Amino acid sequence: MTQSKPGSAQTSTTAEPHVHGRRTPRHSTARVPKPPVQAAVETAPDPQIAEPVGGQGSILLQHPAAAPVTITHEFVITGDAAEALWEAYRDNFEPLKSLAILRHFDTHEEVLDQLANPKIHKIVGWQEGRPVGLAMVTNSLEDVAEISPEFLRAKYPDYAARNAIYCGMLVMVSHALRGRTLFGRLYTELWQVPALEAGILVFDVCEFNRMMFDTDELTKRIASSFPRSAVEVLDRQTWYVAALPEPIPGSRPA
Repeated sequence: MTQSKPGSAQTSTTAEPHVHGRRTPRHSTARVPKPPVQAAVETAPDPQIAEPVGGQGSILLQHPAAAPVTITHEFVITGDAAEALWEAYRDNFEPLKSLAILRHFDTHEEVLDQLANPKIHKIVGWQEGRPVGLAMVTNSLEDVAEISPEFLRAKYPDYAARNAIYCGMLVMVSHALRGRTLFGRLYTELWQVPALEAGILVFDVCEFNRMMFDTDELTKRIASSFPRSAVEVLDRQTWYVAALPEPIPGSRPA
């Protein structure tokens, strides 16, 4: 994983298909902040590179740079864009079915419902009109099946009174763009949403990902970009397994 602050370069002019609602719809009950910054773009190397005389040409000319990636903030995503994000979601999260005891993989219908839910804030990475990355965050706690809203509101009553408790639902990047800066940019944009409301962000990481990607250190590095921020472990769940090949002698039920 890598992380970096989002830039302020020019945005892509490529149309994003099947996306609606760049503002919070009137019927939404969740208070979602305005997009924090202008969409950022990964810029390609300077195309004006002279080709050497009598040679094979610059390696940059032989291997053109990937198309720019633009980040936008959305609230309702349907159609082809939603299906493309489902495919990326399946590639990213289906392996966790055998790596984590808690259920991390939602069904096709559940994912499309989340993408169409205007109370969930979506941060989308686009490349050539196709979505290639996604982060989701919401302060509509009842729309996150995995958490207990009552626990969070009891623990953080001042934030609850302002509807400023946010839950980070996921961050993912298409396999083709892994190893680049998009993952970190999406993460930073997601953290910016509650930061603009002086809120708190809660999220969970399974033990496999925690150890594989050193997320304890990762969260500290991301938080260091936000003034006066602090990160701590909110809760931790430990699962045990007991092998019981024989019962206690003489204690069989009648």
